[in-house]
Formats: sequence, C-alpha cells, structure tokens
Amino acid sequence: MAEDAPRLQVAGALRLRSGLYIAAGLLGLGGVLLFAAAPDPEQTAQGGRQATLRQVSTQRIEPVAVRVLAEFSGVVEARRSVALFAETRGPVLEVGAEELDRVADGQLLLRVDPLEAEVAVERARADVARSQSELALARSELERQRSLRKRGVASDADLEAAENTRKVADAVLRQARAELERAEDDRAKKTISAAFDGVLRSFDVEEGEFVQPGQQIGELLDLSTARVTLGVSDREVVAVRPGQVAELRVEAYPGEEFRGRVLRVGRAFDRETRKFPVELELPNPRGRLLPGMVGTASIDLGEPVPRLLIPREAAVDEFGLRFVWVLEENGDGLAVHRRRVLVRGIPFRPAEFEVVDGLRAGEEIALTSVRQLLEGEGVVRSTASDR
Repeated sequence: MAEDAPRLQVAGALRLRSGLYIAAGLLGLGGVLLFAAAPDPEQTAQGGRQATLRQVSTQRIEPVAVRVLAEFSGVVEARRSVALFAETRGPVLEVGAEELDRVADGQLLLRVDPLEAEVAVERARADVARSQSELALARSELERQRSLRKRGVASDADLEAAENTRKVADAVLRQARAELERAEDDRAKKTISAAFDGVLRSFDVEEGEFVQPGQQIGELLDLSTARVTLGVSDREVVAVRPGQVAELRVEAYPGEEFRGRVLRVGRAFDRETRKFPVELELPNPRGRLLPGMVGTASIDLGEPVPRLLIPREAAVDEFGLRFVWVLEENGDGLAVHRRRVLVRGIPFRPAEFEVVDGLRAGEEIALTSVRQLLEGEGVVRSTASDR
C-alpha cells in the first residue's frame, strides 16, 4: 500500500494538467469566434453617434388666416324689468291679467275704486269755479277803483286795497287749479296699465284687496329683445367693440343660433369677479329667449388676418425675453440654433403666440425638449413632427 501512493499522486497531477490544457484551448477558440463576429469599428462609431441624436417634434412656420371667435357663457336677461307699484289707496275693483300672462302695451292690469278720487276731482273743480268768479269780481272792482281814482273820487288806499284783492284772488285760483290737477292725477292712478308689450313675471293682487301707495304688486318684463351680460378679462376686452356680431346658443334649443350684436362694453371691471362686463342684445320678436336660460355666446372679432403663430410651449422665457430653437441643415444633418423672437398674445387663443419679429415664413422650430437643447446640437425630427 505504501508503494501505490506515489503512483496515485502522479496520476492525479497528470489529469489536472490535462484539464488545464483543455480549458485553455476552449478559451482560445471562443476568442477567435468573438473576434470574427465583432462589427466594423467605423460602422460602430457611426451607429453610436446616430443613436445619441435627440429626437424633437417640429413645426414649420406658415402664415395662418386667423379669425378670432370668442366664446363665453352667459344667462339670458330681459331687455328691461319694471316693478309695478300701487300709487293710490283703495279697494281693487278689477284685475285685468294674472301672473305669467303676456300683456300688450296699454292693457288694463288693475283698477282701484275711483269713487274717492272722483269726489275729490269734483270738489277741486268747484273750488276752481269759485276762485274764477272771485278773481273776476276782484278785477272788476280794481277797474272801478282806477276809474274813480282818475276822477279824484277814490283815494290811493282804496286803489291799493283793490289791487291786493285782485292778487289774492289770482293766487287762490292758481291754487285751486293745482288741487284739481292733483285730484285728476290721483284719479288716473286708480288704473294701472301695461307700459309696453311684455310678460308679467309676478302679479300678486286680487279683486277686493285693499292696496296702499307704494305697495309693490308685480313686475313686468320686456322680452322684445334679449340681453346677455358676459364677463371678459382685461386682455380680451380690448378686442371687443360695440356693433360686433354675436351669436347665442342656448341649451333649450339644441342646434339653433340666435344672432345679435355687442351693445355695450364696460370700461370698469367688476370688483368681485375682476371681469369687464360686455352686454349683448339679440332680437326676440317671438319671445322664445326667456330670462334665466343658460347659453354660450360667440363674438366675431373681425375678418381673418394672416399671422405667424407658434405654440406657447415652443417659446422659452428667460428674464422676460423669448427664444425659440430654429432647425437648420448642415453637412451632417440637422442642428438647432437659439434665436430671440418678439411675440404677443392673441385674444381668446391662450395656447398660441403671434410672432411679431424674429421668424420668417417657412422656417422650422423645435416644439419639444426646448429647455434641454444646446446651441448647435444635432437633432432628428420625430415621426410626429409637422413638416
């Protein structure tokens, strides 16, 4: 057994050396295969450079005919609303309409018992007649005193007294006539009539009810034209002018449009909403537009004007200055160059700028990665770019 041990050690060493030779051969063969399969170095460099180019969405700048159509939400209102009040006292004898009725101009709405007023008119007329008689007598006496004074029969005191009597009679007559006018006016107020064609929004009075002066009895709406008051911002109000065409679409009449115009443009903002009021007027001869209807109003701000437009996100703002990235061809492809532009906002188009200076029609700008791009950086257009 002691003699076999050296032989086993030699055999183990031979097997280990043989395994190492085999492993080395396999590694060498793998290196040859990898070298044969390796790509051309020049092609690898070109492919790597192409893969590092930034993809950007672009837009070619072309003049666009812009016709600004502003839209706002609003609520329909009546052209005017008149509160109806009783101007005299007494029991109601007749009611000529009811709440929500359509009424015509001059139609009887309410008649209060006129007896008391008619008595007052007759009394005032009697006072006028008596005052006229007293004035005639005072004038006659004055003429007589003047005649006597010329003959030296009447004294100056008598003439002065006659003159004063005539003046008093004249004043009494004027007062009597004023009382008659007041009595006739009070009698006229016993009847309340519609001042225009309209609808009674409310009319809370019944026959036999006793009304008092100043008591509100109803409200009359003029629906001959509809009014819509809109609230616009300070940037938008400068583009709105009286007379501009306006259209209204209301939820109650799907698919229909009511045409009107801008009636008034407010020059002072509402302190609560911080908006400027713009009032529209729309003809409403059939009375279909009713107060309280909700709709969308569109205002046509004029004929289309060609303008160069860019999306707001394409312009980089740096300390109040605006810049865009312009794409230009070079020997290796496309590169971007930063350029300052002068832009201004367009009323009612918050997502776009109008280019005033710095860009020409036909030039192409980057829309994406505008804050990551570097001057002269090579780029490629994304497949979604507008060329």
